[in-house]
Amino acid sequence: MVSVLFADLAAFTTFSETRPPTEVLEMLNSFWAAVVPAIDDAGGVIEHFAGDGIMAIFNTEGDQPDHARRAARAARAIVAAARPIAASRPGWPTFRVGINTGPAVLGDLGAAERRSFAVIGDATNTAARLMTAAEPGQIVVGRSTWEALGDDARGIALGAITVKGKRDPVEVWRLEG
Repeated sequence: MVSVLFADLAAFTTFSETRPPTEVLEMLNSFWAAVVPAIDDAGGVIEHFAGDGIMAIFNTEGDQPDHARRAARAARAIVAAARPIAASRPGWPTFRVGINTGPAVLGDLGAAERRSFAVIGDATNTAARLMTAAEPGQIVVGRSTWEALGDDARGIALGAITVKGKRDPVEVWRLEG
């Protein structure tokens, strides 16, 4: 069981097509300097960066029974850390985050000559889709994460939404606090 967090900068493509690549790189590095410590402090493992996006996993070694809470703490810290950075630079985008909890397989993926660490399972795919359902500055979580949060489950039920690639609608909540 893991909790998977996806975060990306909403409207990044629009931003990057209107700015020189050096400014885009400066912007990304400014955000990553704030985001990486937020994930590290919560005990997450960064699976990969993809341009303006990041994927982090909690409970990779099975030693974090509170992995959903850790993912939520990291998500809240990401949104909070990004807010003043974006506010200080008009036109810079800000993060949206999706979290899902569920079973996954962790291991090396690829060819014998080139492998990378990966987390495979529906929990991962759903977390990515929940991120795309979030508005800038929002954190959207699935039912399993919401339930695992227990007393830390503060937010608003958004109901069941249709997400790309999922046969059935997914119940989601917007995390607050």
